[in-house]
Formats: sequence, C-alpha cells, structure tokens
Amino acid sequence: MTGGRVVVLGAVGRNFAAGMSGGIAYVLAEDGEVGAARHGFAAKCNVESVELTVVADAAEVQWLRETIERHAELTGSLKAREVVARFDELLPRFVKVLPTDYKRVLEEEAAKAKAEAEAKAKDETKGDSGSDSERTVCADTHPKTSSIIDIEDALVDDAQLADRARKLDKLRGFVRYARRGDRYRAATKRAGDWSEISTRQTRASLQVQAARCIDCGVPFCQSDADGCPIGNVIPKWNELVFRDQWREAFDRLMATNNFPEFTGRVCPAPCEGACVAGISAQPVAIKSIEAAIIDHAWAMGWMAPVPPQRRTGHAVAVIGSGPAGLAAADQLNSAGHSVTVYEREDRIGGLLTYGIPNMKLDKRVVQRRVDKMEAEGVCFVTGVNVGVTLAAADLRNSHDAVLLATGATWPRDLRIDGRDLDGVHFAMDFLSVSTKALLRSTATPLSAAGKRVVVIGGGDTGNDCIGTAVRQGAASVVNFELLPQPPVQRAADNPWPQFPRVFKIDYGHEEVIARWGRDPREYCISAKRFIGANGCIEAIETVRVEWTKDDAGRWTMEEVAGSEERHDADLVLLAMGFTGPENQLLEQLAVAQTPRSNISTPEGSYRTCVDSVFAAGDCRRGQSLVVWGINEGRQAAREIDTFLQPVSHLPVSGGIIPRTVSAQPEEISVPA
Repeated sequence: MTGGRVVVLGAVGRNFAAGMSGGIAYVLAEDGEVGAARHGFAAKCNVESVELTVVADAAEVQWLRETIERHAELTGSLKAREVVARFDELLPRFVKVLPTDYKRVLEEEAAKAKAEAEAKAKDETKGDSGSDSERTVCADTHPKTSSIIDIEDALVDDAQLADRARKLDKLRGFVRYARRGDRYRAATKRAGDWSEISTRQTRASLQVQAARCIDCGVPFCQSDADGCPIGNVIPKWNELVFRDQWREAFDRLMATNNFPEFTGRVCPAPCEGACVAGISAQPVAIKSIEAAIIDHAWAMGWMAPVPPQRRTGHAVAVIGSGPAGLAAADQLNSAGHSVTVYEREDRIGGLLTYGIPNMKLDKRVVQRRVDKMEAEGVCFVTGVNVGVTLAAADLRNSHDAVLLATGATWPRDLRIDGRDLDGVHFAMDFLSVSTKALLRSTATPLSAAGKRVVVIGGGDTGNDCIGTAVRQGAASVVNFELLPQPPVQRAADNPWPQFPRVFKIDYGHEEVIARWGRDPREYCISAKRFIGANGCIEAIETVRVEWTKDDAGRWTMEEVAGSEERHDADLVLLAMGFTGPENQLLEQLAVAQTPRSNISTPEGSYRTCVDSVFAAGDCRRGQSLVVWGINEGRQAAREIDTFLQPVSHLPVSGGIIPRTVSAQPEEISVPA
C-alpha cells in the first residue's frame, strides 16, 4: 500500500502492514484486542515501520463513520450495518495504522501548505504561481482527501519524474500516481495578455500520466455514446506515450483525428468523463496527452504536407470552414478530389478563428493547419457568402458535390423590454469583433474597457466573454445563469460514464476571482427588463427563480416573490446558445429542414433531399462540440467519396477502413 485510505472490518492475519509504505489503514480490532499498544492486534502487526494509534480527530471520525455507512448502503454488508449501529461503542476498538515515513511526508506537506497559505494571505495580488487547469476546469467529482497523498507523488519535480519514468508501474499506475493535467499560467499574469493560457507538461510527466491508463477491457473513453465522438483509440496512444514511442503515438492519433491541436486545446474532453479510472478516482489526463503528441509532432517536422498521389477529376465545394468543413475538405482532398472551401469571413477557420478567443486557441495554430492543407492542394476562397454574393445554384452546377458546413450561427435572443438599447449584444458578435481587432492590431469598436459587464448565459461562450472582458479592462464582470449551481460531485441522475455535470471554475471565472476576489456567477436569476437612458443600457432588472421537480420528475421554474433586483450595466452580452443555421442559403437550395430548423438528412446519412448536396456539423446536428464537428465532417466526406466513386478508402469512426468484398461469380456446370 502506497497511498489512500482503507477500512478493515474483518480479521487480519500475521505480519499486517509489512509492505505498507504509504496511506492509512483503519482496522477494527477483534474482541480482546482493544489497546493497540498492548497485545492483540499489535501482535499481528509488523510495527517496524508503522505507528499504531487510536482514531481521535473529529474529521477522521466523521470520515470513518460515513465511509462505513456508504459501504453498508452499497453492499448490504451485515457486518458494516452492525458497526454503523454500534459505531460510538466500537470506535475505541479502531486502530489507525500509519507508516512513520508517510507520517513525516504528511507533516511536511501540511507545513508547506500552511506556509503557502500564510504567504498568499499577505499578498493575494502577486499571482506568482499558475493553477492546475485540471483542478480548475474539472472540479473533483470525488470526496476530498486533502491530507492524504500518495507517497509516490510527494516528489514531483521533472528530474525525479524522468527517473520515475524509467521504472514506472504501468500495472497499478492508476492507483500509484495522481492525475496531473496541463497547468494554467498565473491568473493575474495571463489576464494581461492574449497568449494561450495553458503550458504543456514534460515528456517524463506525460509518461507518468500515460501509466495511469488502466488498459480496461471495455474502454468507454473511445465510445461515441459517452466518450470520444471520433473514436480516438485512446488506450493505444496512451500506451505508446508510456513506452516513449512518440512517432507511433502520433500516427495512431492522426488515424482518427484530423485536428488534435484544436481538440487538445478547446475540447471539454468527454473521453475523460467516460474514463474507467474515473469511477473511483480522477480520470487519465487524456486531453493533455493528446495536445502534447501533436505539438511534439509539429516540433519534430512530422507534419510536412503530403499531397495526394493522384486526382480523381471530381470537384467538391465545401461551404463553411469550421471544424466540420475543414475535416471534410482534408479527407476528400486525401482521397484525390479537388476541394474548394468557401468562407464568408476574411480568414479561414469559422468559429475556430472568430468564435474562440486567442488565449484559448492561438490563431497561429489555426493558420498553420490551413497552410498545410493549402500546400496539400485544398483551395480556400474567403470573402464569399454563398447564397448572397454567389448564387448557390451556380456553385452546385460547377461542382460534382456540395457540402453544407455552415454551422448553427443563429443566436438565441432575449426579447424583453429594452432589448434594442445600445450596449446589448450577442456574445458571438463581441468575441468576433474582439478577435478581428486583435489580429488586425486595431482598436475594437465593441470594447468592455471601463464598463460594467453582465454576461447572460453560461457555458464555454459565456466564459470566453468573461475572459475577453477582463483582458479589455472591464470595470466589473457579472455572469447570470438561469439554472441552479451544479453539484460538486455527480448527482444521482448523472452517473458515470456520462459527461460529469458538476461545478467547475473555468479560466475566465478564475481570472475574475483573482481580479475582484469573487466568483462572477449568479445562479437562479432571470433578466426581466433592460433599463436605459438616452438609448443606452444602464441597468438590468432581475428576479430570482426556484427550481423544483414535479411528481413526474420534470423540472419546473417559479419566480421568487419579492426577489426583484437592479444590476448596473454598461455592456450586456447574450450567451444563450444558438437555435440553428441561417436560412437564406438553405432556401435557395430548397434543402429540407427539421422542426428545429437544422438541415434534414436520413438517419445515419449526411445526404440531403437535394441531389449531390450533403450536410455536416452544427447545421445538421445542432449546436455541438468541435470534436463532433470533426466527426461529422469525416463521415460526410466518406459518404461523398462513395457518391463520387464506387469504392471509398476513407475510414469510418476509429480510423477503420471497411473492407470491400466482391461477390464471387457463381460456377456454372456445363454438361459433358
């Protein structure tokens, strides 16, 4: 045993704790063994390297009681039920077994934590150290055990990690090693620039993280139901990183994901929510490993352009250059088709360029990939709004196939009194204008500088607005969320392997806390009216709401009487999601739409009701993740490839290329 805590309610054999170098054991001594320092249990225990004490600390007693109660509830153990019923009576019989070296480490860690807390209290504004993005963005979904560390992780500097990598325990890595994700730069420092917020780990550290991959029989992380939509074969490239075979890991990663440098930065990592190790501990830092593999590949020169060896003579038009459009273009070009991507903005990338701020995804990373695709033969046309400046019929007539990948760009509005006041804007308009000004080195016409900013709506877009407003010099930032605050741990209706709907402190929230000392979010609050003066927003009138479940299990919302408030505001940003694609192009092509306004296609297909016209991404499935856009683009490309030529060699999910089996001609017997 090297870490954690264990409770033993049954009999123990001789030489107990002989191999115990870390962790704590709580053993219920049998009748006649009370008094750890005397006979009984002590006689069965190897006391050369451990201490035997009673359980006296109030917090420890509470943890012990709750752990046994939970064990009784989950297993129905009669022994556990008896101990719970007689807990106060039996408490003196519990013996705490603690290795002496481990005790010293705990005391040193406690002293260090105390010193750091005192230093932070003296000067909270210095911000000399970064935060762990995995602790900040992904709240711990398991009970805290702050005083209990793994002896293997008491030493974490890179030199020792490198030495450890040579003798890692892959079999029990998920038990022995703690999760360690990419670190954020210090909040007070990063909020003053537009550089990427995260820093990569060393190769030695990533090998330790790869050693935590459990090699489970059924890897839920690569399931498209709850894990990775594109079917990344995650355990395989984790194993290759663990073995320091980075080139092979890169090849395995690229077999399923066209743009891991995008997903490794902006994806919320549903694969980690479905990680089997996450059932009882923290999941493997999959996203960090993915980002490190592709960044290392670029650094090593493995991402050189590879044009197709032959051209098929078929021409395909892709409308929209977001994740789905770029993924489809990349796949179709590799199949030998001539691909032209049309983008109405002045730069390629769609939401990757103008929807996600630079500190989250550096635009040089996007442009680097676009340059590679261009060198491989993809043609990019910017400043062309198909359906407006270029007739959709003309485009369809000049190409063998057309893919609609326009995204779901129609924002959800908040039509309340005062909506038309100056200063109330859609979040995506604010983010787009801000990024354009940054890339052009010009002043933004829509700035949060010196303003009291209110962001209505949460999610990634709301958080990006918060981070952008902080960098522009907002006077204050508040975030309204209609729903209740999520729980710190998974709720009963959010079991593994579903994506954990838990409380998170994302980078924008952390920056507000560092700047003003409080979380910007206000939960269970609804905007009722925008108040203005001289045509400009001045304040928001709100009311608190309460959520309850009815007898059928449905959530209902009611306003709380007398909870009306007024919040001063100079800039209001609406980040409430998107309702679907814009209609002008779809109407020109006479493409059928679903009741939710998305492009309609048969189940399991990307082909629309219009011949040679296909759809992929958010315009087909609705607002979603970048990784889902990539998957949609890849699968649509395969269907288009099959439409253009008899056999497609493009892969399906998981990087698998289906085998094509031709029927053998029947043998005809000829009479002699």
